[in-house]
Formats: sequence, C-alpha cells, structure tokens
Amino acid sequence: MVGRVVRLLAGYYFVQVGPALLRCRARGRLRLQEDTPCVGDMVEVTALGEGEGVVQSILPRRNVLERPLVANVSQVVVVAAMTSPEPNLILVDRVLVAAEVLGLRGIVFFNKTDLQQRGELRGIYEKAGYSVILGSLTCEDAPSELLDVLRGQTSVLAGQSGVGKSSLVRILCPQSNPPVGEVSAKTRHGRHTTRHVELHYLPDYKAFVADTPGFSRLDLPEGLTSLNLAEYFPEMRSARERCRFGGDCRHSGEPGCEVKGVLLPSCAIAPERYKSYLAFLEEVRLQERSRYK
Repeated sequence: MVGRVVRLLAGYYFVQVGPALLRCRARGRLRLQEDTPCVGDMVEVTALGEGEGVVQSILPRRNVLERPLVANVSQVVVVAAMTSPEPNLILVDRVLVAAEVLGLRGIVFFNKTDLQQRGELRGIYEKAGYSVILGSLTCEDAPSELLDVLRGQTSVLAGQSGVGKSSLVRILCPQSNPPVGEVSAKTRHGRHTTRHVELHYLPDYKAFVADTPGFSRLDLPEGLTSLNLAEYFPEMRSARERCRFGGDCRHSGEPGCEVKGVLLPSCAIAPERYKSYLAFLEEVRLQERSRYK
C-alpha cells in the first residue's frame, strides 16, 4: 500500500495511509541507501498490524524543499503578521522567489489583522499576481478563504517566528496541539516554537499542511543569476521583451528599461517589491563575482 511520511521521530517514519497512521521502520536495504525517506515522501509500506509497518520503497518525488526539508509540496503559504512582529517583506519576497523557482503556487496570509489593518500590504502582492488572505487567528475558526486554498493541496507554512504558523496548525488540527510562542517584548521578534517539520493531515479537506521552524534568513535558491532573477517576479516578466536591451536588461539603471520607465511610475510593480528585487540582484551579483574570481 502507498502512504505519505508525515513525521520522523526517534528513528521511526510515521506514515499516513488513508485515515490510518502507521509507525514504520525502513527495511534494511533502504536504510543503507543514501536517499532515505523525508517528510512528504510517498512511500510503499507493508502493514504489520497494531499500527506498525515497514517502509519498502520511496516513490519518485515531484520536488523537494531543502529548507524546510519536505517533499512533494504543491504550494507555499507565506504567513506574515500585520504587526507584532512587524512584517518582514524582504523575507516574504524571498520565500515567494523560492516558490517560483520550484514552480510552486505562492499565497500570502497576513495574520493579526484585528490589531492593525493594512490594506496597502494586500495591494502589493495582489498587484504581483498572488492570492492574498487577511485574517485573524485569535478566532476559533480559520478564515474560510484560507481553508479553500488549502483544500486538496500539500502546503508548507513559512514565515518568521511569532507570526501565527503554529496557532494556525492548532486551529486546523486541534489534535496536534503544537506549542505556541509569544513575541518578545524586548526584541519584538517571535520566539521559535516549532523545532522540526511535520505534515498535519486535514481529512475534511484531503489536505496536508506542514508547519516549519520560524526563520528570519533564507538563502536564495541555487540557479538564480542576475539575468534570470526578474523571471521569478511575476509582475516583471513581461518587461523583458519591451526593454531596450531585451534579455540583457537587469532592470537596475539601464536606459530604456521598461521596469524603471513604465512599471514603477505606473505602480504596476510596487516599490516594496522592486526594493526586494534590487536587494536580491545585488546578492546574486556578489555570488557571481565570487565564482569568477
């Protein structure tokens, strides 16, 4: 039978097979292989009875996220707070670029909207073509709009600590009861409450959701160059054909640039997104220079 690895704990693989959860060991030959199962893998298992089983093989992966390490993801939900902690838009954009590189759907969920409404933040990402959801996890129910986008998907929740990822999982999966942290009064940053990656199964929605450790720094994906970076900003893709220097334009100061000459003045690209683009461009350029020294 085929199931999905949802948790790794003390040398065991916990595999969701329909409504049943099996605690499995990997067969001996599989343990000797370099590529061992990770959370999200689809695996062939043999049930041994009483909730136990053996993982026989790993099925081919559609994709693998390295941070967090989880396989076969279909979308990334970037969770950010409207306030407390203040939204880190550079981090939101990093996660969205990583999702674009992997061909995953990106969704932005702004939590804590009961504390401070910021409609302008919604406009930044809707303008870029992303679904944006506003809600508050102080309520007992998750926003229906969010539930709709989770249905039938394998979603990774990503974002800095303290923005509400564990609170969201607690609402969606009350039986999981993940620890929930608070925002430090001194630093205004969230305390890490999730230490590992785990897939939570939502039977009513036939969905899996991965809560991930909070982070404030995320490396840009491998393969990005100063020439292809703009391809992973959806609102900038169309500019390539209309720029004076075409595919050689890096949209950072070249004459006849569609982005700086048309998209920015017309607000077709938000200044905040362009700021992120320039920061990432400089980062990629530094990496390119170091490779050719």
